[in-house]
Amino acid sequence: MARRPVAISLASLALVGALALTGCSQSANGGGDAGGEPVHGGTLTAARANPFEGFELDKQTLNSTFQLSQAVIETLTRPSEDGMSLAPGLAESWEFNDDNTALTLHLEPEAAFSDGTPVTAEDVVFSVEQWKAGPNYGAVYAVVDKAEASDEKTVVLHLAYPATTLPALLSWSSAGVVPKDFGGRKAADFWQSPIGAGPFVVEKWSANGEVVLKPNRHYHREGLPRVDEVVSNYAADPNSITLQLQSGQLDLADEITPVVASSLPKNMVVQAPEHITDNLIFNTKHAALKDPKVRQAIGYALDYQALSDTAFRGYGVPPVGALPTNSEYWAPPGKPYFTEDQAKAKELLGDTRVGPLELIYVNDPSGSLVAQITQDSLAKIGIEVKLRGSDAGTMLGAMDEGDFDLAAFAYNAISPDASDPATFIATTNGMYSGVSTDRLFELLSKYDAVSGAEEKEALISKMQDNLFEDPPFIALVHRSALEGKGASVQGFSMTPWGNYDLATVWKQQ
Repeated sequence: MARRPVAISLASLALVGALALTGCSQSANGGGDAGGEPVHGGTLTAARANPFEGFELDKQTLNSTFQLSQAVIETLTRPSEDGMSLAPGLAESWEFNDDNTALTLHLEPEAAFSDGTPVTAEDVVFSVEQWKAGPNYGAVYAVVDKAEASDEKTVVLHLAYPATTLPALLSWSSAGVVPKDFGGRKAADFWQSPIGAGPFVVEKWSANGEVVLKPNRHYHREGLPRVDEVVSNYAADPNSITLQLQSGQLDLADEITPVVASSLPKNMVVQAPEHITDNLIFNTKHAALKDPKVRQAIGYALDYQALSDTAFRGYGVPPVGALPTNSEYWAPPGKPYFTEDQAKAKELLGDTRVGPLELIYVNDPSGSLVAQITQDSLAKIGIEVKLRGSDAGTMLGAMDEGDFDLAAFAYNAISPDASDPATFIATTNGMYSGVSTDRLFELLSKYDAVSGAEEKEALISKMQDNLFEDPPFIALVHRSALEGKGASVQGFSMTPWGNYDLATVWKQQ
């Protein structure tokens, strides 16, 4: 199964700062809602951690963009509120044939675009062709050999090979459903002012400014959305978020850093289950790092408890595998994952001389601490590490160009399936490492072909073993997505990767 790299690196980038953190936070589910019957009305104000990339589906890479885009251009399936399973989107139900080579989707009878036009199977067929043609995500949907409208509200996706993970991939924002032929408009004009079948319509938007959404009065989920307006602003200065939340100027602050979370009252912080996984990536173009034993030695040299306690105090745990936890079908490796064991590290290293190595990282409080702890840990086994701090864009550019020895990165799933991040690793040249992904692709192909939970978990465990034995990176910590939430916000539930359904949120008046 050949796939070229897909541009989802920024979607998985969750490099956040951390200083002194105290106390516990609310759980993700419910976010501490006071209860009561939902009410309609009001404006929901939100701060996002990144610029908005626009509505063109194939060009979206950031979690914050996914969330706003899906609020306008709905997908066939959606993650459930807790992000652990799939819920109906524009498809009310779906089923595979006996050998998982055809997926039949039954559209919601009342689904309509924001101009009142019903969503039909022909719209889905047109949309599938747009997904497949995308230079970034097209490879993800290449498994669809043909999309066929069997009647006005039924679509059959004929597949090139068994692909039981396809329903999860249909929840990605890159799989949004748009009107056939873009409703008679040119594609460029459509993406500037799109018509979708999601809970909201676009009032206005800009990359570094406001995104304003209004309710889609033709939305198929009864009683949703609940607010009259969503106003999302890019918060370039995270230090202002604390005051704005506490003063009521902001209702929500997406992807807040641990340092911001530590400055807020406990009841204003929503913490997802640990999922986002920070890691140390190897560039195997470096002569010494070609040797898996050297990479394993580095894995045993790291002080994971210091990384968890110091760099992400209170919001991370030492890793139990290479793949992010709290995803459906997740399973641990067959043998224990790396823990600090200096004697084991020195034994694996033997007489091999390594270094100096240069570590590139995002120069924020958390990134700096990760870099320092890594440098100190490797010094204990005789490996000198030189540090190169940068901004996130510069670091990603260096990773794309292969201009690094070690890189401090982070990634997460964007759909409720443990194979999602494994696919990311496989399709990004072993997460930029150059490690062969042939074995990983083989396991992913087998995973795609089976339906049972036990079979899927067994294959995830084998993927974990592969990422342990020939590691493209070392997982450093599994940590929580964090959200700032005002007291009046209700109906809020966050996935492990930090997104939430804008349609269900309401405000106490």
